[in-house]
Amino acid sequence: MASYGILLAALVGTVVIGPLAGAVTPASAVTTETAPAPTTDPAPAETAAPAPSSSPLESLAPAEPETPSPAPAPTEPPAPAAPTIDSPGANAFVAGSVTVAGTRDPGQEIRLLSPTGGNPLCTVPVDGSSAWQCAGVVLPSGPAVELRAVVTDDSGLAAAHTVRVLQAPTVTGGSTGHSSSSGMVRGTGYPGATVTATLASGASCSFTADASGVWACLLEGTVPSGAQQITASQQTSFSAPASSPASDPISLTFDVDPPAAPVVTDPVADATLTTAAGPFSGRGENGATVTVFAGAYSLCSAVVSGGTWSCAGGAVADGRYDLRAVQQDAAGNVSAGSAAIRVAYGTGTPSPTPTATPTPTPSPTGTPPPSATPTPAVPGTPSATPTPAVPAPTDPDDPATALPPELTVPGGWNDPTPFSTAVIVPWTVAQFPWLQASLLTLGALGLLVVPARLLAGTVARARNGRPLFNRHRFSGRNRAGEEFEVAPTVRLNRWVVGGGAILAAAALVLLSGPVTSAPAYLRLLLAVVLALGVVNAVATLVPQWWGSRALHVEVDVTFLPRYLLLVAVTALGSRAFDLHPALLFGLLGSVVVTQGPVAGQRGRLAAIRAGSLLALGLVALLLVGVLPPADTFVSALAAEFANTIVLASIGSAVLVLIPVGSTSGRSILAWSPPIWAALAVPAFLTLFVLLSPMLPRWQGDGTATLLWVVAAAFAAVSVAVWAWQRWVLPALR
Repeated sequence: MASYGILLAALVGTVVIGPLAGAVTPASAVTTETAPAPTTDPAPAETAAPAPSSSPLESLAPAEPETPSPAPAPTEPPAPAAPTIDSPGANAFVAGSVTVAGTRDPGQEIRLLSPTGGNPLCTVPVDGSSAWQCAGVVLPSGPAVELRAVVTDDSGLAAAHTVRVLQAPTVTGGSTGHSSSSGMVRGTGYPGATVTATLASGASCSFTADASGVWACLLEGTVPSGAQQITASQQTSFSAPASSPASDPISLTFDVDPPAAPVVTDPVADATLTTAAGPFSGRGENGATVTVFAGAYSLCSAVVSGGTWSCAGGAVADGRYDLRAVQQDAAGNVSAGSAAIRVAYGTGTPSPTPTATPTPTPSPTGTPPPSATPTPAVPGTPSATPTPAVPAPTDPDDPATALPPELTVPGGWNDPTPFSTAVIVPWTVAQFPWLQASLLTLGALGLLVVPARLLAGTVARARNGRPLFNRHRFSGRNRAGEEFEVAPTVRLNRWVVGGGAILAAAALVLLSGPVTSAPAYLRLLLAVVLALGVVNAVATLVPQWWGSRALHVEVDVTFLPRYLLLVAVTALGSRAFDLHPALLFGLLGSVVVTQGPVAGQRGRLAAIRAGSLLALGLVALLLVGVLPPADTFVSALAAEFANTIVLASIGSAVLVLIPVGSTSGRSILAWSPPIWAALAVPAFLTLFVLLSPMLPRWQGDGTATLLWVVAAAFAAVSVAVWAWQRWVLPALR
């Protein structure tokens, strides 16, 4: 029974487990297909059958679990993408500022690197956007400027390409680099670029920048004087046909008028200089740079301040040279050369005694220096005289030291003379010495003029009105009367007399300064003749007209030969004392009332005469301030004419106002002391304003102190003599 029970259970297990085992078989087949075991004789899968169990109990045991096959590896996330630069594109032309834009992963921070190194041009933070941009980027000029964008945390992720860039050039100023210009402008740009500068008025010029980027050009077209806006742009071969943007406009003050020639006051003509170092001094335009030349040699330079300049330095060989000076104003304009002054350098022939020879600098090629041992002289041959060292002339191709063309052709009709720029207009000088001129005016009136009047009156009273000099001593008063029975009847035309007197006076006026044989001095003679004619016409015709119209008296004009002597004394005195400008006297006649003159009429006519001279001088001074530069024949003639009128009329007014003898000043003072003071103060003040260029020299060499001491001594003596006669002598009598 037991065996039947076991058999029955085996049958049931077969029936039940068999289908289950069949259900498991496909899974085994799948596993077998995935990883088949190697067999020597493969058989079709459908013929393969599982091995039968050796025991029914084995078939009833649970099946062992199958080993699962390995799962496929998970897929890695994609690598981050590199950024891109979309604008500007590769090889695009860029001018001015530009916006650089591109794409990126949203989580990337982008840095735009600078082509020149250093800090990045910009950094774009993470903002969740896949686009990035940098605005207002300014790139350096160049034909291939690299744009490179990198990820901040991973510099290996980058985008780069090159673009063409050309920025605006710059304008730095005029020819001297300052804000003033004579029509020349300069600046910086891209090396090899063609720079075009343009004024607001339309004038322009172009120039190719050199290897260092510097450019300069002279504006073409009409360039009016005054402040104007100027811009510049540039173009290169890699930018053509496009150009850079225009530069920021700057304001330049254009001065296209060259300055007048400077004046050399020291040394004087025919001076012998023992040293070439100077000093040299003179007058010029404020702010201009004056350069002194001896022949072709440049000696020294100085900047004009307060209307004057002085410099020292340089060396030339012994000999005679024409000393000239030129000046260049702040705008770069160069004047004509000053009047030539013939000077001599050295004291004579150098001694033949040999001097110590300095050791020469070794030649860079290693050539041994020449021996310092003197070569024995050959008998019968004159010994060689040591030749003084002569510096090489300035390089004419160097614009900084080149000699202006005006200096290379001396003796022209357009050359300046000392009268071309004799007068410095006071309102053109930034710091004019008004205080010194006022003190000199008060000193001259208080220490010289008024004491001279007291002394003259004292002498006249002491002589009981008799003149100091006997006019009949040499006139033949005691000669026999029959010698005058037949009087000479020679009569000269008054116009001939006046013309001859003016010509003679003009020749004397020319002696107030150095005169050469240059044709320009014939022009100066013409200007002086015309000026003296105007001065004498005003000094005679105005009082004559005033006397007939206002005073209703007959006024006549008389020629005074002694005035020629006064013209010569003032001119030669100015030359002797080296006054620049000169103190001139230009009157040759006077006006007199023909019938019964009274003190009041004489005083009024004298006041009109002195006042007209003063007014003429002031008007001519205004004219000097507006005249063009004296660089042509006509302009130089006009300048010399106006300057001579100023000097002659003011000098004449000052001298006739001195109340000594029978001058106009004596008549005016006797008639009305306030009127005399009202004329004398401005006349003397104007005179010292004209002589203001001499003030630094007087103060430097002690002349000013000496003049004050002499004036004070004269005043003390005059007042003492006057007081003695006025109070002491009456008490003694």
